[in-house]
Amino acid sequence: PAPSAFFTIVGKTPPGDAPPEKAVTAEGVEQATQWDRVSEWYDGLLSDRRSDHHEGLLIPGSMRLLGLQHGERVLDIACGQGILSRAMALAGAGVLGVDSSPSLISKARALRAEDAGIEYRVGDAQHLDETIDTGAAGFDAAICLMALMNIEDLNATLAGSSAMLRDGGRFVGVILHPAFRTPRRTAWGWEGPTPDSQRQFRRVDAYLGEEAIPITMNPGAHSSGADEVTTTTFHRPISAYVDAARRAGLLIDALEEWASRRESQPGPRAEEENRARREIPMFLAFRAIKPVTG
Repeated sequence: PAPSAFFTIVGKTPPGDAPPEKAVTAEGVEQATQWDRVSEWYDGLLSDRRSDHHEGLLIPGSMRLLGLQHGERVLDIACGQGILSRAMALAGAGVLGVDSSPSLISKARALRAEDAGIEYRVGDAQHLDETIDTGAAGFDAAICLMALMNIEDLNATLAGSSAMLRDGGRFVGVILHPAFRTPRRTAWGWEGPTPDSQRQFRRVDAYLGEEAIPITMNPGAHSSGADEVTTTTFHRPISAYVDAARRAGLLIDALEEWASRRESQPGPRAEEENRARREIPMFLAFRAIKPVTG
């Protein structure tokens, strides 16, 4: 299985047998190649074992922030196998989904209904202009759901997204909360003398410094001699996202922090675990508007 950090990145709870993270290097490996190599596993994670985070929180919250109107054109950046694209199409939007993984795009196309109003293309979120020609109209909205933290060049991604929008269009980004949910920088902990008086807390070892954090996807196989397969997540403080939006000419008008809605199994720590889960957010979402000019 994949390491526990990756389950967190995609909004899933790691199983008990998920191996611990291991320090690796990802030099010379393109992000598109990284994600294409793990596309089969990633597709099964979100499709076969549907993520309650996606169904109960991420997709409804994203749709609310987008505020899509029937007939609007929306760009789904790093669309994966098209889970959000299909939800937006059902709401009456015309959707273009872009992802750097050819394998995930193939899966998205296979799941698309013929009359769904969705088009999928293979393309790099950091170079949207190489994949998309918006013409004069532009998109009414764009969204990047649970992927900005896995993209190296944030400034290029937001600048490209802004260029795809019409004046007055909106961009929505949803990420793991960088203050509380960064792999290898944060972790749950307990304090207190007895189980019935203990409090759960989130330990934060580092926050302001930006860092590329490589994750080995096949630690067991690699230790047995197989080639190492890695993905990379990029930690940035919240201010980096605000600054990237500003550089792209986007004005943030909404910022939300979403807590997990999961409940612990009954037990002596369940009440405290649920309290901590509700108080310490798992996701950060923001909406930014492209100002009307002229």
